[in-house]
Amino acid sequence: MVRVDPDFTDEYPDGDPTCTEVHASLVRVGDALLSELDRSKQATFGVAQAVMTTLAVIDGSPDLLTPSEVAERMIVPAASMTSIVDTLESHGWVRRLPNPADRRSVLLEITADGRAAVDQLLPGIRAIEVDSISVLTVAERKAMLAMLEKILGRAAELSERPPRILEGRRNRPERLRPT
Repeated sequence: MVRVDPDFTDEYPDGDPTCTEVHASLVRVGDALLSELDRSKQATFGVAQAVMTTLAVIDGSPDLLTPSEVAERMIVPAASMTSIVDTLESHGWVRRLPNPADRRSVLLEITADGRAAVDQLLPGIRAIEVDSISVLTVAERKAMLAMLEKILGRAAELSERPPRILEGRRNRPERLRPT
């Protein structure tokens, strides 16, 4: 857990120590959980998390998707999709097919090997989730979900606004002043 220094409110008069501790701790927890997923995906399949997430998105669609549609569903730039699809294709997990509706694009079709990989991937992720989160009681998990729902709701509200310009007051503490 992230803990701020005792002089936090002196240093950041507009800040709140508990907001900083919660925010930084959530980011750290998210990074740790994603890192464990990536580590397991690398060890099992030899590819990065984004590649396997892309494969799962393709597998989860009842229709063939274009790379742009996959990128949109993953909320990643379409330009990064080309190298991911190249990796999926080189492993034999997807095929590019001509798009009859648009000659300039392709459709992505998951192969039998791709389906087998996803059928291994998704239950493995569920096991990691249980390993990671079962340290909490069911009641604690439900309470956490309610709190996270509030935070995600607020984050969604903030994302609809123009980005905040990073500015504010800081009183540089003595321990950080040059000698």
